[in-house]
Amino acid sequence: MEQTKLVPKRRFKEFQNTSAWEQRKLGEMGDTFTGLSGKTKEDFGHGDAKFVTYINVFSNPISDPYGTESVEIDSKQKEVKYGDVFFTTSSETPEEVGMSSVWLENTENVYLNSFCFGYRPTVEFDPYYLAFMLRSPVVRKKFMFLAQGISRYNISKNKVMDMLVSVPTLEEQKKVGAFYKELENLITLHQRKLEKMKALKSAYLSEMFPAEGERVPKRRFAGFTQAWEHRRLGDHAEILTGGTPNTSILEYWEPKEIPWMSSGEVNKRRIDETDNMISEEGLNNSSTRWVKEHSVLIALAGQGKTRGTVAINNIPLTTNQSIAAIVPDKTLHYEFIFQNLIKRYDELRVISSGDGTRGGLNKQIVSDVVIPYTSIEEQEKIGTFFLKLDNLITLHQRKLEKLQYIKKAYLNEMFV
Repeated sequence: MEQTKLVPKRRFKEFQNTSAWEQRKLGEMGDTFTGLSGKTKEDFGHGDAKFVTYINVFSNPISDPYGTESVEIDSKQKEVKYGDVFFTTSSETPEEVGMSSVWLENTENVYLNSFCFGYRPTVEFDPYYLAFMLRSPVVRKKFMFLAQGISRYNISKNKVMDMLVSVPTLEEQKKVGAFYKELENLITLHQRKLEKMKALKSAYLSEMFPAEGERVPKRRFAGFTQAWEHRRLGDHAEILTGGTPNTSILEYWEPKEIPWMSSGEVNKRRIDETDNMISEEGLNNSSTRWVKEHSVLIALAGQGKTRGTVAINNIPLTTNQSIAAIVPDKTLHYEFIFQNLIKRYDELRVISSGDGTRGGLNKQIVSDVVIPYTSIEEQEKIGTFFLKLDNLITLHQRKLEKLQYIKKAYLNEMFV
């Protein structure tokens, strides 16, 4: 590669007219060391030393200091030091081999697991630059190229040391490293906020609906004192199932006139649009039917964890046969029942008939589900409360996704 080409697409202003980055072999700038060796299963799970786990290395550009496990102190093992880099040596896919992680702790009696090898720089690097450079797409492609295997992929330590990486001046490294350190801290902050909001909602779901065998919730809005009842869902809602127009008849799918939803889309939770549309003719020549907005949609079948998942449609739409629409009457608030069924996801899967991954719930089972029941005024209060909480969770989720997108884009543009 020409030296003049070793300039990242995105660069801090003060470095834009400075020299191009150098390319150097990793082996010229540091030495390798092995992880734990000579250990048996009995040596782990106790002792005053720690070792950095494989999953910690795999998952984190900067090692989590708490991602360690106990092992006995052993002077024959190599202790890890601040600034060390760890590499995974094998994985089930070439895309995941050679994942790197930098250790930024000053510790004693901490070793590296036996499924990774370590790299200790002998030249001065900014550790944050090193951490994110090694996770950048341009470097990850080099690791994928080195991966060898069929059912499991491995990398050679020697070939990793022969790998060329781009190295700017230490001053520029520090600028890039500080940028990613701040970005990573922001991402961590928003992840924690999101997790806190989700935990808060889970706690409120437990407390704002009566526990099993109880008729009064633990936490309640002021002004509501009457005992709750238990009612059959089908007595307060119409349960509808849909259908799929014949996919071999183009006229049933063109022109795209009517929103049509499949069971996989319930994972969106709040449906403002559907992935597919059908024609008026498709509606008239199939068992699908219109479902009015603000109904609760439950997946009767679906792959993985889809079955039993619920959503709310904010638009009128049609569905396939793997969805039951719960259309509440005037005595049942859609948001109230939606939140209650979210809370009871595991229960819904247990009561499902059949044990196939795409089988289980049916219209009758949904109709017979017993729901907690209180006045429509209290239902609406509860529903509105959880809607606001969901909106806050969505806000934090979007902020987090935006930061993750920025990080991904910059990793593409700030390294060569």
